[in-house]
Amino acid sequence: MYTMNSSRTYLAALAALLLVPHIHAQQEDEEEAVFDLSPFTISEEETIGYQATTTLAGSRLKTNLRDVGAAVSVITKEIFDDTGATDASTILGLTANTEVSGPNGNFADISFSAGRPNPSEQQRMPQNSQRVRGLAKASLTRGFFLTDIPFDSYNSDRVTINRGPNSLLFGIGEPGGVINNAVNAASMGQDFGELSVRVGERGSRR
Repeated sequence: MYTMNSSRTYLAALAALLLVPHIHAQQEDEEEAVFDLSPFTISEEETIGYQATTTLAGSRLKTNLRDVGAAVSVITKEIFDDTGATDASTILGLTANTEVSGPNGNFADISFSAGRPNPSEQQRMPQNSQRVRGLAKASLTRGFFLTDIPFDSYNSDRVTINRGPNSLLFGIGEPGGVINNAVNAASMGQDFGELSVRVGERGSRR
């Protein structure tokens, strides 16, 4: 025969058993929030035309540009489109405190072979023949990992130029700084496409 106290004890135990799955689900939700990677990603929705408001160039964490204590220039996709630039040889001559060699460049970084100037290397890979603040070249990175792959506007979301020593980002780097290429993010589960044709006045085409 159950008493009033035993009935209450039974009901309390039953309520506790019913609440265990709910509490466990809440704990799982809280644990999932720990793995949020938003501090390491930059969204294109945060860019308004030429103006970029956040960057990873300060410390590889998403930081407001106004809070970064370094000289940082962000080249957005709109700047590439409006200037007609497509790569390092056509954009670095238009940005602040940067110079690039090659046919479209604004300084001569000519190597010599057998006592004669040999500009073939500068023309072939102008992204490796550049300098910042007129002093030294910058390290080229892709997603802030050192790379020899030249950036191009067709697959770039933004190009960030961080002028000055940046050993904080990846150990020992070039004293000129970092020129980082952020490639376009994959669009999962969405159908999209883009086709463009460009023709230059001197027979160039793209």
